[in-house]
Amino acid sequence: MSPSVRHPLEVLFDGGVVLACAPDGQVEAHELQGLFAGDTRVLSTHRLAINGRPWQLLGRARPDTRSGVWDYQNARFATPSGEVAPQTLHLRLERRVDRALHERLIVRSFADRRVRATLSLQVDADFADLFEVKEQRLPPRPSVSRSGDARRIRIAYKRGGFERGLDVDVRSDGALHLVGTRLLFDLDLGHGEAWTCELTLEPNGTGIAHMAHAIEPRAHDVVLEAPALLREPLERGAADLRSLQMRDAEGDVFLAGGAPWFLTLFGRDSLLAGIMGALAGTGPIVGALGAVGRTQAAERDDWRDAEPGKLLHEIRVGELARSGAIPHTPYYGAHDVPALYVLALWSAWRWTGEAGLLETHRPTAERALRWCDELGDRDGDGLQEYGTRSRRGYLNQGWKDAGDAIVTEDGSQADPPIATVEVQGNLYAARLAMAEILEASSRPEDAERERRAAEDLRRIVEERFWLEDLGSYAMALDRDKRPLRSIGSNAAQLLWSGLPGPDRARLVAERTLEADMFSGWGIRTLSAAHPAYDPLSYQRGSVWPHDSMLAAAGMARYGLDSQAHTVLGALLDVAMEFEDRRLPELFCGFERSDGLVPYIEANVPQAWAAAVPVLAAQLLLGLVPDAPRGRCFVAPSLPERLPALRVRGVRVGGHELDLTIARRGTETLIDDADADGLELVEGPVEAPLWGRIGPDV
Repeated sequence: MSPSVRHPLEVLFDGGVVLACAPDGQVEAHELQGLFAGDTRVLSTHRLAINGRPWQLLGRARPDTRSGVWDYQNARFATPSGEVAPQTLHLRLERRVDRALHERLIVRSFADRRVRATLSLQVDADFADLFEVKEQRLPPRPSVSRSGDARRIRIAYKRGGFERGLDVDVRSDGALHLVGTRLLFDLDLGHGEAWTCELTLEPNGTGIAHMAHAIEPRAHDVVLEAPALLREPLERGAADLRSLQMRDAEGDVFLAGGAPWFLTLFGRDSLLAGIMGALAGTGPIVGALGAVGRTQAAERDDWRDAEPGKLLHEIRVGELARSGAIPHTPYYGAHDVPALYVLALWSAWRWTGEAGLLETHRPTAERALRWCDELGDRDGDGLQEYGTRSRRGYLNQGWKDAGDAIVTEDGSQADPPIATVEVQGNLYAARLAMAEILEASSRPEDAERERRAAEDLRRIVEERFWLEDLGSYAMALDRDKRPLRSIGSNAAQLLWSGLPGPDRARLVAERTLEADMFSGWGIRTLSAAHPAYDPLSYQRGSVWPHDSMLAAAGMARYGLDSQAHTVLGALLDVAMEFEDRRLPELFCGFERSDGLVPYIEANVPQAWAAAVPVLAAQLLLGLVPDAPRGRCFVAPSLPERLPALRVRGVRVGGHELDLTIARRGTETLIDDADADGLELVEGPVEAPLWGRIGPDV
């Protein structure tokens, strides 16, 4: 299958610096484009022309996430000595992001006479905050200054104690002039001659040097041998996960949320992506425990929605954050991060077997669960309810955090406090995970308390969220504890936590795969039959690959392999359709017959999406690690489209697992296994994540 769908933006990034440009390589201030550093757009315009005419794009290539190449030809243009015919000049633009934007321009002439022309490059910076760019609200900054000459330009912005700047260093052949915001290069080329220019555009300013920075990528240890349908998306996803690894000031490596908009530490994103992608390496999930754990709030701060024990949503260092205009220093408006922290700790421990992880991070996890008990449950009814106290806080604080994402049956926004169903599921699984951790820490009574609390939560959810006539769970309970009879992906994601009983899980899976919910490409965030459905929206009908993947993993937990394979196959088809086999953060929720439609503001790459094919491989293997006990469970299940799969170099504790599975008739069997001293246990096992749910639950 050849990729046919382009992403709306070209994104290059490294070291906290990210370039988002149009597919033709240009950067326009009125678009969602620019060179960003320190959550600030330090380059808002980058436009090339020849004698006032735009260059015509021939093609572009992106060898990796740091570099790209664009090729252009000229249109017909006039000069004092006559017209220059089209298709006689070739321009190559080579770019590399390495804490700065490095560019090389090469113009070659193939005209039948000498060409004297002016190549112009318009370079400008508006120093808009990243949030202003996303919202397309761009207040003027009159204190922007320009200094220097045509060979070295400094564009700077200073307000109060906040500073951002861009240094432009130019090295070129021939004469060069600076006119306003344009660099003008005099070209004088005979047939076969070339002109070259090299530019360095380097961001600087307060806070940039202290940002988390990317680490050097290393070779991927896990090797997958499988049909291209799985192998190519997994190789791309694993590479993207490596590219999104960043290191904080304390040395912990974590996964940034995505590029270009989320190149920073996120509680939910960094933890969940670490859980989903652990088959490809546990470094990011272990690092996220430290990086996220250090943000744990110690006191109440309503401006930042902080409370003792709560963990961050995200942290920002741009002007809006530093001036106090937004509360992201860090901001704590994410209700599910405490439970995800516990699940990440359990997951890291099960993969690595390192008891030291529990000693180091269990106190943070226990404080997080204490927050769930005492403050996350705002009215004492046993459920988790969210609601912002900040005037700039997020109205919705589950993973669907768009302000219009949680809707009533008539399409209006539900009033907080809101209890979404998947947040309850996350806490249910987290309590079971903590019970295992406490038992391993020689605290059996505390472990039993967590199991009882998990069972109490299960009972409440089954009683208050189940909608018998709709065959699914309510998306949420509103402020009056009335169930929202809106069908969305929330209930499908609930299966991942293992909370529902088997009969209801089957009903949810069947409802999720009906035509209004399953687009053919994936699971919509909101039913197409709902009055608020909008396939172009962020979370009211779009499809998020990670959301669909968690639903598929949940279906597999209940033995609903056919349903899980349907969703999984659709996601892999999406990856094969997009160029570079790269899944975006989300895409529009149109029917499959309408084609695959990108979402313009999607992060590409994004950590959750990059982890999807990695989790898919773990799901097909039916692999449940248990390194603390020196074993690994395997219960494989392959669809017809993937008849065989071999994986080598999976690390479980101090062991490396090589495993070959193949489909034989309707069964999937283990053909070969080298467990390197690890006990390999065939068959399903119950676990807070990944494991199968028995029929007696």
